Amino acid sequence: MDQFTNIQLLQTLLRWLAPISLATFFLSLLIIPLIVSNLSVNCFININKKKQAARISVTSLGFLLFRNIGGIFLLTAGFAMLFLPGQGILTILIGLLLLSFPGKQTMLNYLIFKPAVQHSLDWIRKKSGKPQFTWPSQEIPPRNIR
Repeated sequence: MDQFTNIQLLQTLLRWLAPISLATFFLSLLIIPLIVSNLSVNCFININKKKQAARISVTSLGFLLFRNIGGIFLLTAGFAMLFLPGQGILTILIGLLLLSFPGKQTMLNYLIFKPAVQHSLDWIRKKSGKPQFTWPSQEIPPRNIR
């Protein structure tokens, strides 16, 4: 009897996962080019520059929270798209751009120094009629070791 219940549970789960997978695939095809085409040309160079605010307002804190939740969602969806249909690496890259955490630059450098990722992002920009990204040099500055 337990095996029959497990089969029904799996069938129900597949009935939900199939349309969700299809929806994320088509949404990624629509949203990722839109986001990539609206990024600034030198966004991958300016990642490391920190913006200093004199004070933190409720609005900026809310925006930071909203941005990080969106980044977590995109990071999770991108990881799922590595195994499901969709643009997994690009979705992970955009999710990382939205998140705020220590070590962000190291993770982004790992992804953006891959020629295939640069080519894909530049191809999306070219198709949308925007100029290609300005990429940072391949040399990563050494860290201060204490």
